[in-house]
Amino acid sequence: MIPNGAFEQEGFAGDGGASLRLGQRERYEELFAFADECSRLTMKVAALLPDATTKRQFVVSLFFARCTSHYQAAMNLAEGGMTVESLVLSRGLVETFFVLAAIAEDAVTPEELVGHDNASRVKHANALLNSSKYPNVAPFKETLTEFVTQNAGVSAIDMREFARRGEALAVYDGLYRHLSHHAAHPSLSAVDVYIADGESGRPTARYQPILGYTPRAVLSACAGILLACFACDRTGVRTPDTNAAGARLWTAYEQLYALFQPWE
Repeated sequence: MIPNGAFEQEGFAGDGGASLRLGQRERYEELFAFADECSRLTMKVAALLPDATTKRQFVVSLFFARCTSHYQAAMNLAEGGMTVESLVLSRGLVETFFVLAAIAEDAVTPEELVGHDNASRVKHANALLNSSKYPNVAPFKETLTEFVTQNAGVSAIDMREFARRGEALAVYDGLYRHLSHHAAHPSLSAVDVYIADGESGRPTARYQPILGYTPRAVLSACAGILLACFACDRTGVRTPDTNAAGARLWTAYEQLYALFQPWE
């Protein structure tokens, strides 16, 4: 699958990367064919975004555009053998879905979303203002102080709360926690994939493509984007065709999940 020495010399770039992409498509043909179908549905839904007529649909459309970018990037990484990095992006995709789901359920208001956004910025501003370690912040102290004052009392919504409001706690406590611990966070579980057998018989660290994670990378991204499509569907960003395709692809996803058991 990988030309002799190509990966050791160039990693995921150059000839090693090109060979990995071809090998991934051949080895996991069924998974990538399914991913391609999910991508086609995603683009059909994305094509409906300019037709949003309500404030709720408009906000959903903005977040779905981000989901689409996350999904296609995650699939490109999975196809290229960068499966751990693909899982990290899928975590971002699932986070965006949580916000989509809360909006779709009418469980969060535009004002709350603005407050949530400003609360994060206030936290950043206060960190700069309250530290004496950043002398280059001094010229902006007045502007930062004014922003903090104007937004006194705003509050952030944590990700679990978005998931709860969007009736997606099962996704939060299942897929999202897996993606966090096994990919996004710097945990031992996220780095043990680089353990290899050394020449002396002792374990050693080796930078290598984690091709065995391909099923979990592909299926995690597909689950995230299908859930995002369903959130759009609930707000009326849909057609009979996208609705039917989403239901069909979710059934196919469940069948592939049962076949590959990606987290075992």
